[in-house]
Amino acid sequence: MPVAPVRIEHVTPEWLTGFLAVEHPDVRVDDIEITERTQGAATRLRLRLRYAAGHDAGLPEAMFLKTSLTQRMLVTDPSMYLTEVRYYEHFRQHARYETPQVFGLVVDEVTRRFAVAIEDLAGRDAAFPSALSSTSADDLAPLMSTLAAMHAEYWGQPDLEKRFDWLETARRGPSSNWYLAPDGVAAFDFGLTEEYKPQVLDLARHPRERMARAFRALQVANDTEPRTVIHGDVHIGNTYQLPDGRFGLIDWQLMRIATWANDVAYAVVTALDISERRAREQDLLRHYLDELRARGVEPPVWDDAWRHYRQQMIWGMFTWVVTPTVMYNRELIETLLRRCVTATEDLDTYAVLDC
Repeated sequence: MPVAPVRIEHVTPEWLTGFLAVEHPDVRVDDIEITERTQGAATRLRLRLRYAAGHDAGLPEAMFLKTSLTQRMLVTDPSMYLTEVRYYEHFRQHARYETPQVFGLVVDEVTRRFAVAIEDLAGRDAAFPSALSSTSADDLAPLMSTLAAMHAEYWGQPDLEKRFDWLETARRGPSSNWYLAPDGVAAFDFGLTEEYKPQVLDLARHPRERMARAFRALQVANDTEPRTVIHGDVHIGNTYQLPDGRFGLIDWQLMRIATWANDVAYAVVTALDISERRAREQDLLRHYLDELRARGVEPPVWDDAWRHYRQQMIWGMFTWVVTPTVMYNRELIETLLRRCVTATEDLDTYAVLDC
């Protein structure tokens, strides 16, 4: 069994052959070229492969290798990496929604090092939206369909925590606990040392203590039925769109068992500019509920759905304060934080959380 690479020099044709051969025994890689390297919470390598004649095992010439060469994580516990690998191991093959193919994976449960080879979506002409580009509600409607398809698969099932005991819930697990543990509070305070964030947040209107109370209340709300398996981090940068308009989902590190509204609200508020969100968010929520019904799920009644949606805005505020600017860039984080702050005020999120 291959082990996850520790350094980039370990990503060799021999290593890749052994890695891919677990699922594709006939494969033999003669040469690889690393055509792109990006750093985020993990290292992503775009690879171009040359196979031995007759030994491509039906695999593509290009793929991405996502691996733990670095440990730049938003949360301090590396279990988030294990969650993504386990998604591809346990969920991907059953998915009735768009998400990349996976060609191989390995994880070390002790060191938490991992590697997963996934489809290079450029081969299907996928586009990767950004919060800094123009996205309309009509553009975003197919993402609501994707989320409904994902959520419908496990909607309201009573044994989710038993079946997937490795998945976090809104109130149980390393990253869920981290946000309001001393480390999470310290990260929030450290985030506020970045000069532009307090200016966007306006601490006079959003005192730190009130935000903490609201976040605790949100975690309770997100742990109530009906629960399902959610993506957990559906900002628009974790999606892609195919030429036919369908949206897919990537980056599954924060997948967990929680309420549907976290995914839906976070997708809408991060994707749309403020005026478009104000004008069309109810349309998108109704579309999501209709898509649930079309998949055999009895959706929440409108008043309950709208209340759950409104509760979620505090999530984005907290998340984009603690996210270091170095992981993205100031313009993007400032844009997303401003959208979340404005939505919290527009939708009276504190009141609906009784805070």
